[in-house]
Amino acid sequence: MSCKILLDTPGIMSPGSTMYGRVVCTFISNLNIREIRCKLKGTEDTRIRRGKNTYIGENEFLNLKLRLLGESNLQSGVYEYPFYFPLPQDIPSSFQGEFGSISYSIKAVVDIPFSFDYKDKLTFVVTALTDFNKIRQNIRLTPITYQNEKNLCCWCCASEPITINLSLKKNAFVLGELAKVTVEVTNLSNKNVEELVLTLIRLTYYQSEADGMIYTKTQELLGFQTATGVGAHGQRTYLLNFQMPHSILLYNLASCQLIRQFFTLRAEAVLPIWHKSLTVETDIKLGHIPLREDESVETTTLGVIENVDMSSVPPRYSALF
Repeated sequence: MSCKILLDTPGIMSPGSTMYGRVVCTFISNLNIREIRCKLKGTEDTRIRRGKNTYIGENEFLNLKLRLLGESNLQSGVYEYPFYFPLPQDIPSSFQGEFGSISYSIKAVVDIPFSFDYKDKLTFVVTALTDFNKIRQNIRLTPITYQNEKNLCCWCCASEPITINLSLKKNAFVLGELAKVTVEVTNLSNKNVEELVLTLIRLTYYQSEADGMIYTKTQELLGFQTATGVGAHGQRTYLLNFQMPHSILLYNLASCQLIRQFFTLRAEAVLPIWHKSLTVETDIKLGHIPLREDESVETTTLGVIENVDMSSVPPRYSALF
């Protein structure tokens, strides 16, 4: 006897698409069954270590169920039970990170009274694109400037300040886009600014709710650009064309609770080795689909499918040929 899941739409799925497949059951003798059911599940899991302790978080954000066959007495043979699952529009991307993951699976069960059940399980991948038209209200389209400054101290004497301004015309960019970045450095100190470094960093935050909120994070350098520095008592305005990465894996985790990602653009005025560099930074958004000038697109989230009856017994597989 066996139970096996076969997908008619194998490969990578996307939010809003429909997964079609079959549960193929082979019985070598007559059999009484309680039911045959199929379940699609999406979960995010985190595992964070603190010393000797491990904190685990789990969130099941998707749970779709189908009842393929009710209580029945089946003769020996091969049976196919078709199924389909419409995926909601707002599910996140599949993800595998250092401290957590987001995964999707389908499980089929032949429930046999007073005996061992027959089961099969497989995983699949979801790729969710970040469409700025769906989060238009969270995107800033007007220029904004961020500033930081510091005074260099040498024993009991403090110099005049060094000021750095970082200006952007917007805060959302698609992969491969050329971002117009303005950085202004005013150096009123007696020390040289040796170099200007512009970096793009991806921050991934993991959260666990076990025994209270436990957090950890990882960071990944996605790109950088350098320029010459500014001498003492000098001023310079940098007009930079910063290339957003083309080919990185970009995950849409907007609907997640335990795993979040952010992107930070940081400008750093590098000072002599005995002084800490001066930095200014801002969060930006990276996506796949740019904003359109026409009206925004409305989306609908599908509800959970649960206890749908598909209990009509299909013909035996051999009878079809």
